[in-house]
Amino acid sequence: MAIYDPFMEKFLFIGQFFLQSEQYGLLDYMVIFLGPGLVLFFTFYLLWSGRRKNHKIINVSKDALLEIFSNEFDDLVTDQITSNGGLLFPKYKKSSKIPFKDFRVVFALEERHLMLSVIISWFSGANDYIALEGNAKKGKLPTKIQIIPNHEEGQIKKHQDLLFQLKDVILDSELLDQFFLMKATSERMGDFFLKDKPLLKQIYAIRDSVVRISIDSSEDPSIRIYSRINKNLDLTKLHRLFITLTERVNLVSDKKVMKK
Repeated sequence: MAIYDPFMEKFLFIGQFFLQSEQYGLLDYMVIFLGPGLVLFFTFYLLWSGRRKNHKIINVSKDALLEIFSNEFDDLVTDQITSNGGLLFPKYKKSSKIPFKDFRVVFALEERHLMLSVIISWFSGANDYIALEGNAKKGKLPTKIQIIPNHEEGQIKKHQDLLFQLKDVILDSELLDQFFLMKATSERMGDFFLKDKPLLKQIYAIRDSVVRISIDSSEDPSIRIYSRINKNLDLTKLHRLFITLTERVNLVSDKKVMKK
């Protein structure tokens, strides 16, 4: 009866491999290793190029924002940079009258260093986001307001629990009422806060890039504007809307109608 020897079996297998390998030429080996080699090459290439592109998006946006916020900031400091995101915090101008505090810029970028994310983005497009966040300087709005474009079904579903608790706000503006889902703690408070012509014009002006506008005193920061980084993004308009929102909160936060 033969005794099974696993070591001898492995030895015979290796021997057979080398005997058979004499039948292969250089071209055959190139074909065999081409697939795995390409996978390794693209993996390391994406690790380098993906991170590099995301960092470039942040740096280009930083330079643009610093120019746009030149009346409010001396500098924007980069913090917590990762492969697919980062934060910017300002150094405020001491001589400037700024209607907000606790400002920050948040980046959430496509994971370009991962091959699967890159393949998915070929079909669905890249999903890069920027958010301007902060608190009004004089106070917080004693109500919740959410504004989301109707076509942003993912955002509506993501925040459906919050939206379910809020009331619809109808502004009798055909353009705004058809394009946006607008919610507030009460219709009366939402109507009072939003019925400001400059504010409404600025909200509509960023309709092609905005993802969500949130005013929620239970969060910190309480004022947030989320937007896609795409060809329609206008950081100047985003800055103008952020200033207007903070000024509006400062103005109406003490009004009796907002406290009821």
